[in-house]
Amino acid sequence: MKDVVNYKIIGFLICISFALGCGKANIDLLQGSQDKYSSVYMPQAVNSPAVHQFRFSNTTDSIFYGANFGGPGVLSTDVQVSFEEDATLVSKFNETNFTNYKVMPEGSFAFEQNNAVISKDKKSTDPLRISIFTDKLDGVGGYLLPVTVKTEGPITVSESLKTTYYLISATYATNPYVPFENANWKIVSLSSEEKTGEGVANGRAIYAFDKNGATFWSTEWKAAKPGPPHIITVDMQEEKKLRGFIITGRKETTGLVKATGNPRDIIIQTSQDGITWTYSQSYALANVLENTIYLNYAQNARFFRITVNASQGDTYLTHIAELSAF
Repeated sequence: MKDVVNYKIIGFLICISFALGCGKANIDLLQGSQDKYSSVYMPQAVNSPAVHQFRFSNTTDSIFYGANFGGPGVLSTDVQVSFEEDATLVSKFNETNFTNYKVMPEGSFAFEQNNAVISKDKKSTDPLRISIFTDKLDGVGGYLLPVTVKTEGPITVSESLKTTYYLISATYATNPYVPFENANWKIVSLSSEEKTGEGVANGRAIYAFDKNGATFWSTEWKAAKPGPPHIITVDMQEEKKLRGFIITGRKETTGLVKATGNPRDIIIQTSQDGITWTYSQSYALANVLENTIYLNYAQNARFFRITVNASQGDTYLTHIAELSAF
């Protein structure tokens, strides 16, 4: 019986020794592989892109950046890091993700500081701020701001989390722009118009530019009934910085918007010469009396073209009471 007890004690001690040995071996393995398993990274880079949307204003908005040290390794000293914007990465991001974001315009952002310290105790930098100046953005589309962290010394930087792609955009609370004067605009081409069915002073395309919401352009419906796409091309007679359009739909005699016929699915194109169309953007319009739509990126243009691919109620024709640009 005594021998059995002794064997149990010996076995217990062996198990304890083995467990402690295994634990020590595991710790040595991780510490010895610090460069492989531990690295500096930007926590914001987990989201790609990191989306931030603001309202256009003259005040300063902010986004935050910083760097952490992660992994099983232990820092014996603070780590010096730096941050830099790299606009050359925008085209690579667009190519990889099938996007078309623009580079942040000059003067639209500012770093609080480019250098920082990862504390060996906190394993992170203090939160840092990038100031965003939305009044420098030229459209409601997304602007990409790639920020990359770098280190001094042998500390590894995570390849997949070294760059944060901030996607910055802004919207308007209300339209701040005055519509262009359209008295001299010329209709270059159109798919069809109703010349007789709506009366002597209605139905033709010119009535979409007469500042009278009671008159309208209607596509043909009396002699023929062409379906979509319905297209109108306009020459503004001079080049302007074009930011958007106001499309006013037809309404019933009650004043309510017509249930069918107003544009729904449209494409806007712009051109400087009426031959080469350098910009194109699609929209899905609500059936309301007035749709204000903004170009993602403002364009210098003299000509614009609107293609209506579908109308409200999926009817074959379309009509527009007023068409303004700003």
